[in-house]
Amino acid sequence: MSPIVIVGTGLAGYTLARELRKLDKDTPLTLLTADDGHFYSKPMLSNAFAQGKDAQALINTPVEAMATQLNADVRPGVTVRGIDTDARRLDLGESSLEYGRLVLAWGADPIRLPLAGDGAGDVLSVNDRLDYARFREALTGKRRVTILGAGLIGCEFANDLLKAGFEVTLVDLAAWPLGRLLPETAGRAMA
Repeated sequence: MSPIVIVGTGLAGYTLARELRKLDKDTPLTLLTADDGHFYSKPMLSNAFAQGKDAQALINTPVEAMATQLNADVRPGVTVRGIDTDARRLDLGESSLEYGRLVLAWGADPIRLPLAGDGAGDVLSVNDRLDYARFREALTGKRRVTILGAGLIGCEFANDLLKAGFEVTLVDLAAWPLGRLLPETAGRAMA
């Protein structure tokens, strides 16, 4: 029997796998992920710095424990290169994997701004736990941080970094923080 394959081990992928196991304990289940597959709470990324939590401390359940809990084959470090829907097969680069049913639960990537200049390559985005690890490492020995985007997540990161003792500058197209969520008076008070 070909497995049910879930591509992605974020909240959506793991939640689906848990719900599936409530209904069906026996069908082979495989989860593929480009990252390390550890389960963590993504909202913690924007408030862990002030708590002194590094990327390792954000892990709620290691990948091996997730595989055991779900009676699943969890494969970290795997990138899906193509899908052949007629053959029901995933191209994994060096290998392939047949599936009975397929779910794509890989989330979204951040929008990369077309930045120019000698520092453009140093701009980091934090979209997952491994990005957070790179972000923390990049801030070692630094005291000032500029955040591009003063929306909800940008403001959460700014608040976290301020609590951790950093000087923070928010840059946004809007004239005040949370410009698409708050009226001007509230946004200026937030600033």
